[in-house]
Amino acid sequence: MRIIDYKKSTASLSYRVIKGAGMVAGVFSLIVCGLLIANNLSLKKTDPIHSPALQKLVEQLKTDPKNEELREEIRELDQIARRAFFTSQHFNRLGIYLLIGGLLIMVAAFKALESYKLVPPYPDSSDPKDDIVENAKWARKSVAAAGLVLAGFALMIALPWESPLDAKEEDMAERDEAPSTLKTSSQNSPVATREERLENWAGFLGPESGVARTSGLPTKWDGESGEGIRWKTAAPLPGFNSPILWKGRMYFSGADKTTQEVYCLDLENGEMLWNKPVKDVPGSSPEPPKVTRDTGYAAATMATDGVRVFAIFATGDLVAFDLDGKQAWAQNLGVPDISYGYSSSLVVHENLLLVQFDHREDSFLIGLDSATGQKRWRTPRKLGPSWSSPALINTGERVEVILSAGGAVVSYDPKNGKELWRCECLERAEVAPTPTFANGLLYVSGDRAKLYAIDVKTHQIVWENEDLMPDVSTPMAAGDYLIAGLGGGGIVCYNAKSGEELWFEDTDDGFYASPILAEGRVYLLDRSGIMHIITPGSKLELIGTPSLGEEGNCTGAFLGDRLYLRGADNIYCIGP
Repeated sequence: MRIIDYKKSTASLSYRVIKGAGMVAGVFSLIVCGLLIANNLSLKKTDPIHSPALQKLVEQLKTDPKNEELREEIRELDQIARRAFFTSQHFNRLGIYLLIGGLLIMVAAFKALESYKLVPPYPDSSDPKDDIVENAKWARKSVAAAGLVLAGFALMIALPWESPLDAKEEDMAERDEAPSTLKTSSQNSPVATREERLENWAGFLGPESGVARTSGLPTKWDGESGEGIRWKTAAPLPGFNSPILWKGRMYFSGADKTTQEVYCLDLENGEMLWNKPVKDVPGSSPEPPKVTRDTGYAAATMATDGVRVFAIFATGDLVAFDLDGKQAWAQNLGVPDISYGYSSSLVVHENLLLVQFDHREDSFLIGLDSATGQKRWRTPRKLGPSWSSPALINTGERVEVILSAGGAVVSYDPKNGKELWRCECLERAEVAPTPTFANGLLYVSGDRAKLYAIDVKTHQIVWENEDLMPDVSTPMAAGDYLIAGLGGGGIVCYNAKSGEELWFEDTDDGFYASPILAEGRVYLLDRSGIMHIITPGSKLELIGTPSLGEEGNCTGAFLGDRLYLRGADNIYCIGP
């Protein structure tokens, strides 16, 4: 009988390499698991948002709500705590991937070793690797190590991933009840409370969709003679965006083919406080897009969260500055492929900056962290281009952000970008007016389309009218009346509930600016700079037509007893 000399597979180099890799992966997984457990225990023990120091400062602020130094100290302390928290969260996410990777390598290595453990035809007692006892010990150690890793992994999974920083909205709402309290988000520094937003003019059409909280607003002025003009300041660069107002300051932007800038004025005297260029934005194209004269490179109105101001340009450059002009972040969303030029204004919801980026292809709605500019969510949109702006509405049941574009009106959850509902309409339309919400109805329109009233609960069209439609200017709902300026000239008033046309007044010029309702009066600026002041009713009641003295295409900002208008060349403060 021929005896075959058999060489053990367990003595091969490949066996030793795989075995070593498995053991290293196991030890690595144990170390990572230990670090994750320590990190989570430390995070659980440390509650940054409820630290005694921070709580003490918040209590002090309640008794001294106008103490800006104390408010800033709270912001800085909160930022430090959040930075530490999110560093820990980032380590958790990275650690999970490393741990899973280590476990997979270890299991795969030990599984592969089974194919090497072949029983030879004849035992060879001289081979030390044939020691059954040692092999059994090694196997038990391996199983024990794997068990420890799995136990640690299970423990780590069981530990809380959320900090008190991830407070629920109901808890955070309690902070809004006190006007001195700073609202916080789970991923950035404190932002303005609802009360603060109502006291300012933080975005396009203000905090209540074109309804202004004013008292003693003027109805007479003359920009050429200076009558009723408190101050007048030249705008360095052109722009069709409206001014926004925050705590004694005005912010607006301007741009031409080569330069983009953001400005800050003192509301009391119109003095330029700072002027910041927007350049060297990461990802920005060296070639500017083609725009038309009546849209330009700075048509989108800015927005603020009370800590930062945000501006976007026709180039797709998006930038954030703090209130004193220090750049916080900047990025490029891509060059909009859209006729005329980009004009969708920015909207802030809590700690999110919402951007409607509708153009010919790859349109989307995006929610960015207002503190860092990081993407929180991005929702693709397969609709036509739009020059409209998002409308943030409260239906009484929830907050929705409504977007209109050629083909449909769509509602989204502003927290996550999830589509809530849609209404198919505005086919082949060029949509510029922003959706208007009042009394449960949403009013939308566009050039070459109809004017629609949509029930936000049933999502059905209640009425439509195709005779006289606002094509650029956003209509204003004032009680039972819907008033709109037409791009080609004329003011029309509808019954807001039935869509019946009540009256039409012809005008010499058309309207790009949107009407504002203040003290029961509608203020509507035409393109020649004449303000049409109207009392809403079933018949036209014209209060006055004061003139700015220069071309006017931008919606005004209204606050206190003054209104702020942007002409073609100047910014005006009108009031006592």
